[in-house]
Amino acid sequence: MTERARAQAGRLRAALDAHHPAWQTGELELVGSGLDAAVFRAESRAFGPVAIRVPWTRWISNDNDPSLDARELLVKELLLANHMNRHGVPAPRAFALHTGADDLDFLVSAYVPDDASDPDPAALGAMLRLIHGVPITAEIAHALDVGDLARTLAGRITDRLDVVRRLSGAALPAVPAEALRAIAAAAHYRPAVLHMDFRRVNLRIVAGEIRGVLDWSNALVGDPALELARVAEAGERDPRFDTGYQLHGPPPAALDALYRLDTAVMLAVVFLSEAPEPAPAKRQVERVAALLAALGWR
Repeated sequence: MTERARAQAGRLRAALDAHHPAWQTGELELVGSGLDAAVFRAESRAFGPVAIRVPWTRWISNDNDPSLDARELLVKELLLANHMNRHGVPAPRAFALHTGADDLDFLVSAYVPDDASDPDPAALGAMLRLIHGVPITAEIAHALDVGDLARTLAGRITDRLDVVRRLSGAALPAVPAEALRAIAAAAHYRPAVLHMDFRRVNLRIVAGEIRGVLDWSNALVGDPALELARVAEAGERDPRFDTGYQLHGPPPAALDALYRLDTAVMLAVVFLSEAPEPAPAKRQVERVAALLAALGWR
């Protein structure tokens, strides 16, 4: 355990002892550590085996997302995980949310084991289709409302393109946000809840069976084709995945390229700034340029 994680475990232990003695958790074991949060496993008298997600800081700021409230993300996780769980998706049940005056917030959820096995790609596709078929209640729609989705996509793509130009020095073409918005606005689809980070690191798998779908902080309501493009760009989709999803044909080429660009530019920023890796960053910048060219901007 790193010094940072050890310090966070100490703060978490103090908060549990002071505010939630009835939960009575044992030793805190670090089982996950990402850019935004640490996850600890413990045994709780009240809940049994639990995973406790603790953001490193209240406010998250990076080149992809300049201002995110980690507390709001935990609230979103609690809502989405329990909603999905009620509708047959194996999202670990969220038991309780603690919000502290000192901005030490944490979410207590059921712990789901993982044996590092790989799932069948068709099962991955079927799971994503199951997620996309879950009903959207008024509460979910309100929680995931990002306004005009086409305008949101266009705005974040252009903002992130500016970041990629600045950090990479690449001579990427200028793209009018309104032109991107027009492509996205032409999409016809049945709105669905999109996970938007559907990859192995956010799945709990035992003997090849998907036992848990984690981390709903990026979820939104939108076009399922947007998420399918994201999974493809992340390298986790193949023909077997599409068979499991029961996919019948791709979206229009321009729309698919725009949806893929949304992911490619996000990944470029990750590898240029948040988790710098020169070789993947170079590949992602080249991918961004290729998708812009496919859309007519060179």
